[in-house]
Amino acid sequence: MQNKNAWVLLALLEVSALGQTQLNWTKQTPKTSPPARNFHAMAYDVVHSQVVMFGGVDMNGNTLGDTWVWDGSNWTQKFPGTSPPARLAASMAYDAGHSQVVLFGGSSGFFGVTLNDTWTWDGANWTKMSPQNNASTSSQFPMAYDAVHSQVVLLGGTGNETWLWNGLNWNKQLPQTSPPSRQDSAMVFDAGIGQVVIFGGQDTNFSSFTEFNDTWVWDGSNWMRKPSNTQMIGRSRHAMAYDAEHKQVVMFGGTYAHGVLPGNFLPIDTWTWDGSDWTKQSPLTTPPERERSAMAYDAAHSQVVMFGGVGEAGSGTYYNDTWTWGTAAPPPPPAPTITSVVSASGFGGFSSVAPGSWVEIYGSNLAPHTRQWAGSDFNGNNAPTALDGVEVMIGGQQAFVAYISSSPGQINAQLPSNIGTGGPLALTVTNGTHSSGAFYITVNPTEAGLLAPASFQIGGKQYVVALFADNATYVLPTGAIPGVASRPAHPGETITLYGVGFGPVTPSIPAGQIVTENNQLSASLQILFGQTPAQVTYAGLTQGSIGLYQFDVVVPAVPDNDLVHLTFNLGGTAGTQTLYISVHQ
Repeated sequence: MQNKNAWVLLALLEVSALGQTQLNWTKQTPKTSPPARNFHAMAYDVVHSQVVMFGGVDMNGNTLGDTWVWDGSNWTQKFPGTSPPARLAASMAYDAGHSQVVLFGGSSGFFGVTLNDTWTWDGANWTKMSPQNNASTSSQFPMAYDAVHSQVVLLGGTGNETWLWNGLNWNKQLPQTSPPSRQDSAMVFDAGIGQVVIFGGQDTNFSSFTEFNDTWVWDGSNWMRKPSNTQMIGRSRHAMAYDAEHKQVVMFGGTYAHGVLPGNFLPIDTWTWDGSDWTKQSPLTTPPERERSAMAYDAAHSQVVMFGGVGEAGSGTYYNDTWTWGTAAPPPPPAPTITSVVSASGFGGFSSVAPGSWVEIYGSNLAPHTRQWAGSDFNGNNAPTALDGVEVMIGGQQAFVAYISSSPGQINAQLPSNIGTGGPLALTVTNGTHSSGAFYITVNPTEAGLLAPASFQIGGKQYVVALFADNATYVLPTGAIPGVASRPAHPGETITLYGVGFGPVTPSIPAGQIVTENNQLSASLQILFGQTPAQVTYAGLTQGSIGLYQFDVVVPAVPDNDLVHLTFNLGGTAGTQTLYISVHQ
């Protein structure tokens, strides 16, 4: 007696609402941190699975030459035998083709010498390289590794030149087009589109104070400007990294408004680039405003790492904080609290339950989010006893969890078949980390209810859900519910009712299993239209369902009435619902 509407009807027990993953900034609390600084350089060392940071300038104006590494939870200072001279505003990238970090250029101080030396980091020591060709002296110009063409790309220096590093030498390129000359821009390799991406920066013609809002890509031989539908204010001294986990470039902060607004403004905003356009994000938490910070993607921990920077000009705020961008693990939920348990509300909502019956559990902190079970949660024909760590225990046995909701707090579950009856049993909820106190509920051998949700209450009268053989038309007064096909039943027609809590069937089918065969209700069942008994041609669990009973009933000859009182008697015990059905000749 399989019915294709069985799951649709059972869904009246459930509300489907899937939560979405929230990307967010998270402030880390390492045991040790580098001193506060800005204008430092960072890159991720793939071989050693750690972020490498070098140099910068501290709050006293001292140029730094220290090396630090981030392992996902802590910063550790390294003391190499040889090290580059102290510098600020150097360029740094990881050269995957040669398995080493490359450091280039920078300045010995705010009013110091601009450098054009090249150094590599092998995880323990710095080595000064001796290329035949040196790139032009460079400070505050970006660098990134082009994984498609296996070369490090540098844009800037004297005359806004493009240089490539092949592991031994710098080679000047002559692209047909190049971005306008700029400094303090940011550049990363976008693995999603296989191109180096550069955004923003300040015009090197300081008299103009122009800050760019343009996006350019390098295809290995030429620069191309990418159109954007998003209006962004130009900025410089911002930080960028490619988030491989979410396949997007992440940009934070910087400074803008030179030539547009008076003063030096620092935006507190996060943007992502998906390969074609920029999107402003709305994280729940965000770092304080800053410029000249550094950012790198920590592949070992699937998150972007940002360190340091300086606040609004003149504020004197230098940062030594570490922030990560990614899917933040939610905090452990507080202990759940149960406020009420009833049998399925669409089937009567009784205060007592029965083995194998469906229940609704209400309270607070019951679940981390909202969802219903899916096919992937099943083990063959067996329903899950937990959804995302949420479990229900009654009488020391696990129930089968079909739906969890965080707000409002609700769990829908089917009780096991072999729990004890005759008195109250303790029911508890575990939300993944904590368990609730016991809620005691009376368990009777049966607690039968026919499907009759509030949506079928018409003119103050509760109608039972009954379907004709077409599985599409309901037994109701014609047009009783707008948009629902309905008509009265005729005597002699077979209609189908649904229920829960009607007890065991033969052959036995335990709770939590999808029904795959015909079966028969063990207890006797009588259904009456007014005082007239109806012929029940099938009474048992419906195929393809879990815990849902199906009753095929031949409508008896009763007088025409849109309010025929429908009752049932299970094993000599009358049902307690007050229900109606419409019958016309």
